[in-house]
Amino acid sequence: MNRPFSLYLDLVRVISALLVVQYHSNLRLLISDKLPLSTHGHAAVIVFFVLSGYVIAHITATRENTPLEYWSSRLARIYSLALPVVLLTPLLDQLGNAMAPQFYEGRTTHDLPWLRILTSLAFLNEIWTQSIMSFSNVPYWSLCYEFWYYVLFAAFTFTRRRRLWCGAIALLIGPKILLLAPVWITGVVLHRWNALQRIGRRAGAALLLASCIAYALFHRYGLTEAGSAWLRHVIGAHWHQQLAFSRYFITDYLLALIVACHFTGMRALAPPLERFAPLIRPLAACTFSIYLLHQPLIQFYAALFNGDPSRPWFYAVTMLAVFASVLAIGAVTERQRHQWRLAIRTLLSSPAPQPLPAVVLGIDTPIGLAIIRDLGRHGVTVYGIARGNGALGLGSRYLHRGLLRENDVVAQLRRLGGEIGPAALFAIAETDIVTLNKARGQLPGYRFMFADDERMRHVLRKDLTYAAAAAIGIFVPRTWHPSSIEQGEQAAAQARYPIVLKWADPNAMIPLLRQAGLRLEKAEYCHDAPALMAALYRYQTLGHYPMVQEYCAGHGLGQFVLMKDGQALYQFQHQRLHEWPPEGGTSTLCAALPLSQHAVLMRRSVALLKELQWEGVAMVEYRYDPATGRAALMEVNGRFWGSLPLACQAGASFPWYCYQALGLQVEVTARPYAAGVRCRYMTAETRRLLHLRTWRELAAYLMEFARPRSGYFVHDWRDPLPLWRDLRHSVLQRVKG
Repeated sequence: MNRPFSLYLDLVRVISALLVVQYHSNLRLLISDKLPLSTHGHAAVIVFFVLSGYVIAHITATRENTPLEYWSSRLARIYSLALPVVLLTPLLDQLGNAMAPQFYEGRTTHDLPWLRILTSLAFLNEIWTQSIMSFSNVPYWSLCYEFWYYVLFAAFTFTRRRRLWCGAIALLIGPKILLLAPVWITGVVLHRWNALQRIGRRAGAALLLASCIAYALFHRYGLTEAGSAWLRHVIGAHWHQQLAFSRYFITDYLLALIVACHFTGMRALAPPLERFAPLIRPLAACTFSIYLLHQPLIQFYAALFNGDPSRPWFYAVTMLAVFASVLAIGAVTERQRHQWRLAIRTLLSSPAPQPLPAVVLGIDTPIGLAIIRDLGRHGVTVYGIARGNGALGLGSRYLHRGLLRENDVVAQLRRLGGEIGPAALFAIAETDIVTLNKARGQLPGYRFMFADDERMRHVLRKDLTYAAAAAIGIFVPRTWHPSSIEQGEQAAAQARYPIVLKWADPNAMIPLLRQAGLRLEKAEYCHDAPALMAALYRYQTLGHYPMVQEYCAGHGLGQFVLMKDGQALYQFQHQRLHEWPPEGGTSTLCAALPLSQHAVLMRRSVALLKELQWEGVAMVEYRYDPATGRAALMEVNGRFWGSLPLACQAGASFPWYCYQALGLQVEVTARPYAAGVRCRYMTAETRRLLHLRTWRELAAYLMEFARPRSGYFVHDWRDPLPLWRDLRHSVLQRVKG
């Protein structure tokens, strides 16, 4: 398709969309006078059908020439807008009907809302003799036709038994949709008939002139309605009504031929539209949004303004609001289209099977679940070991086999290794990593996806981490390591409050605290010296004391790096938007940041990991204060971190990259991640909301559901069962409590 003709088709698309809008805005309640060009709406739809067939034939001949590419692009194109439209329309209708019901009487239906929504999303509204309106969105019918033309075209183009598949599809959709299929096929023939592409300029001008005259006569004599009236006379009023939007099919065939002649002529003439490309292209990109959104928006804004139809300002203001809303919504859906395409492509594609299975120890948490999903989607056979039957990972469809953890987990892994052979071994908890590092000699068949014992010791002991950080110039908040109550009193006198109590090596303290009947506190906040001393006295009989560290204002900032042989193979960073507890702790809502945002700090993080001679994944965690621009090092997590689901959803597939680098010992095939993706841990986020109890927090909590780029630690529509396990566990815990 040459560029001038492509621009012309875009212009036709824009004009056709505006004619459909003009047709549906011609309401006597909205404007008293009959609008010019308001009787060309159905003809514009026929133009869209011919144009659609032509474009689909072109893209399958040039780029979407495999079923995977075809369906990932087509479904992304349709659902990126159809989904919000189908869900938004009933909401707008309910609001508008409550304000001014006269704009909805006889123009919409709201019974059986869930049936209307489901059939609309499945494009089943117009099969056989059904004609289920998508609430007030009358133009949605044509998308239900067009979707099945995509299906028929794919069956004919990509399948071997094309007759069988096309017949089965025809039996499913029924005669109504099939009656207009020749109109759509006209566009396909127009693209594929080589003889039509060799027509010269004179013949093209003749065809163009003839098509314009033919359409003028077609419209002048009202052939659309005349053909429909004749058909009603032949088949009867009942069957004529059952045909719904296909009742004009006889004259639609003639109109499709007129459109095809017009396109053939314009293709030969190559209209000089290059200078208008900056205007035409952006408008053409909005036509799908204009077509699907305008009807419910027209009625909603008409009800909202509820003006005098005899005054033109009412119509003008209503339509201005409609187009402003269409452009705003369309801008969002167009940005999401690429993400939809990637997600659908990932869902439909079958990854190449990997030679090395993976064993994940600790699949009870969202971290383990994220590892299972990421590896499984890349073709890795995943075995998981859980502490209980309620583990999230046991419900994942990407888990090949789930096992319950035995008391001697090393012996269990040894038996599993003898059964499955060499495998990549992932561990989530630091205690498990410590245990497995001590037993490396007993697990010869495994390739460890975590650092060895010596390297882990330097990150588990925060005093060693802070010493390495100070050596390369990373800021560390003032910290004391009291070994007695007296030293604690000195720290209490010198510290600026509030302060935070942390254990330098929490894993080493767990058994000692358990023997003393004390619970491990990851972080304990003290706001004055008496509170600090009271906390330290609690550990006096133990003979060990936590670190005393000054609190740093700001938000959590995590920088994640995969290291191998002293090189950073992949980097990612995120901001903690919410934490539980709110003062600082587990991330409950986080967002992916572009690497350019804290580039200098990232270089220092990599330098710190090099100083620690790190191998594998690690998170360097800071407290970043936007007011001062200062980042204070909190710790280095030498394992997969709590916000791993965010990284994976943004495209930073750390489990897969780690598997490639440390398991397969091959070069990592990585791609850039998407900044701006958000993710939240609903269980902890809800607990935070109940703790804060403010209207602002409630509004933000609810608005997050509407964010198009917001995901969840557990919920994933491609892998739904772990969510149900999580909900069941939460309910059971509540009942037992």
